[in-house]
Amino acid sequence: MLNYHITFKHIVGKSTFKQGFTIPKRIYSSLSLPEKGHRQEVQLLFETNQIICAKLYRINNDVGHLQVRYEGQQGEKFRNWLIETFSTSWNNPKINVNEYFEVIIVNDSLFEIKPFPLIHNKTLYLEDILTYKINNGKLVHDERFVEIVDSIRTIQVRESGRQMYYNSEIKRILLKKEWLHEQDVVNDKRIRLKCDFRKGDLQLEIEFGNARTYYQDLIKFAMSYNAGMIKIGGLLVPSATFSKHLCHLGHLNALRKSEGTKSQYSGMMDFNKASVEFEYIKDIFNIPFFIMSINHT
Repeated sequence: MLNYHITFKHIVGKSTFKQGFTIPKRIYSSLSLPEKGHRQEVQLLFETNQIICAKLYRINNDVGHLQVRYEGQQGEKFRNWLIETFSTSWNNPKINVNEYFEVIIVNDSLFEIKPFPLIHNKTLYLEDILTYKINNGKLVHDERFVEIVDSIRTIQVRESGRQMYYNSEIKRILLKKEWLHEQDVVNDKRIRLKCDFRKGDLQLEIEFGNARTYYQDLIKFAMSYNAGMIKIGGLLVPSATFSKHLCHLGHLNALRKSEGTKSQYSGMMDFNKASVEFEYIKDIFNIPFFIMSINHT
């Protein structure tokens, strides 16, 4: 039996606790697969060398999607472990997208599960999400989305850290994950607009700045989508709490630079503002799109 040690990450959701998880299509060519409409037994290794038997199903559709299922009595121990380990997602399944596990495919019949629960240890995390014209289930199964979640959760909070620090950290981590930075919004030399990040057909904008630049972000999404360069757009913005904290730091910095004469600091975009305003924009915005709220602990 061949050993693979292929890995992928899976965001824990409602179906994860009850039924199973899906294997990304990029991995199919590396595995010995059952025929469409058939299944084979696999083992899940978790916690301290605990093992349960599960089923690897190949769905009888065009793609032949692969699913690992652990319903029934055999999977009860694993399901209980998931509930205990990922209690944040279990208790608040509607908005939580922070928790995930890594699947290590050791060979065709052994999958190791490595958990990454949300621990408030002075890192950023994703507090809320607004989605438009995209199924939440489809979004969380997109490996690029999982990379965004993983990246945000690894950024350490600095009490004196301002927008520049967090922008720099997000850039550093996403570049390591092979995201492209400062790409042309459209293939037209007359237009010099650049997007923050792009990977495949997903474009990502990070908005820790002045609220006015949020509207330019929407224009960039629309231009790239209408030019056929992307199929989905994502915007990361601070929560109202995090935005207030960053504005306070900006105000202190402005006072220091002006030797106490400047008392105003321009407003910053936050998730509440973005989601409320989007209700009045969405009817002219035809792009599959999500806005995520970033908070600090």
